[in-house]
Amino acid sequence: MSNGYREYSEEEIKTIKKIAYLRTLGISVEDIRRLSSKEINLYDVVKIQRQTLEQQLSELENAKLMCERMLLSGETIDYENLDIELYVADVKDYWNENRKVFKLDSVSFFYMWGGSIAWGILAVVCLLVAVFSFGHLPAEIPIQWSSDGIISSFVDKKFIFAFPAACIIIRFLLRPFI
Repeated sequence: MSNGYREYSEEEIKTIKKIAYLRTLGISVEDIRRLSSKEINLYDVVKIQRQTLEQQLSELENAKLMCERMLLSGETIDYENLDIELYVADVKDYWNENRKVFKLDSVSFFYMWGGSIAWGILAVVCLLVAVFSFGHLPAEIPIQWSSDGIISSFVDKKFIFAFPAACIIIRFLLRPFI
């Protein structure tokens, strides 16, 4: 390593090649780690990956056909005038067939966490933790530490109720006006 470059053994080069090859197949780093530690076998991983790729290809082909249908409709397409029913026979079935897409996108994530039920559960859990912890807390609790690890700010232990209160205020009282 006198030239600043790391020297790899033949075995390390083989390992790097294997990892790079498996990654090009879309196999996850976690699965490759499990393969190298013999927790799982390569045949099963490749078989599952082939099925995953076949599913993805099918979904991509369906999306491509939908795009072609929209482009060939002869209509001038724009967002404001997009009429889904022109391209999809049964919208409810279409949503159900594509449910996986909605689970993965950020819009559904924010919708899920923006929902009243999720906020209600979060507020109730935080409130319960605060109630059950309250009696075990000192009169003042630390909220800020200096760079050397010394506590620099304290608040009254009633502050533990601030987060559940903020959840309720923001989601249920302020959100309708925002």
